[in-house]
Amino acid sequence: MRVVCAGDCGVDRYVNLGIDRPGGIALNFAANAREEFPASDEILVLTALGTDAESRMVRGAVARLGLSGAIVERAGATSIQYIDQLPSGEKRFLRYEAGVLGSFSIGEPERALVATADLLFMPVYRQIYPFFESITAAPCPGIRAVDFLDLSDVDTPAAFVAGIAAGIDIGFFGLQGSSLALIDDLERIARRHSRLFVVTLGADGSVVLGASHRVRCPALPVPRVVDTTGAGDSFAAAFLAEYCRSRDVARSQQRGAERAAMTIQSVGAFPWP
Repeated sequence: MRVVCAGDCGVDRYVNLGIDRPGGIALNFAANAREEFPASDEILVLTALGTDAESRMVRGAVARLGLSGAIVERAGATSIQYIDQLPSGEKRFLRYEAGVLGSFSIGEPERALVATADLLFMPVYRQIYPFFESITAAPCPGIRAVDFLDLSDVDTPAAFVAGIAAGIDIGFFGLQGSSLALIDDLERIARRHSRLFVVTLGADGSVVLGASHRVRCPALPVPRVVDTTGAGDSFAAAFLAEYCRSRDVARSQQRGAERAAMTIQSVGAFPWP
């Protein structure tokens, strides 16, 4: 199986800790997918990096994690997510600098890679929307999974999702349990387009929408929450690894919950020295 992770591979800059780590949604997903998918499966990243010191950190991480793929170099900066941590371990995103990824659109070599994917995973948010559009315009024979994050950067979340839903198979969302109206809207969209929408709710677990009834799964308790950065990315990787094997939604949610519980007990979405 070939898994292509298209999106932000960059640096997580922990302001409170004074450290940089390789991160970004696509890299976090790929690192966890490498652990969750069989060793015989290929895990590839598709991204654009700058020519700065941060790009060398990301390239080193891709090599260390045993990943491959298409990394396009452009003159400029690599994407950086500035993070602060609350005493509870909850992440607080301060700002995001997209760097060269913000204006990058894929070309024929990258389109050819997408055309070989059995599973294509990609995040979508305002700062990299041109890149996302170029990916979705590329033919892909496999499952298309999109991480919509928390939809906080769009004015009309339901309309935004509805405009994309017809071209994907699975959607992931990171919301709060109090987002009842939006969850109802997402359920209607999922059913209308016969799609699977997976909503993670932090400590409230997760719910899958799109079938005749909602499928719920509780979060797993952990001794101490250290850092919630990347919990949704690791959940998605584990969910899709199980789903691609079994098509069992409940088992996929459980595996996602287990992976997310591991992630939040240390800094970052995957182990790093």
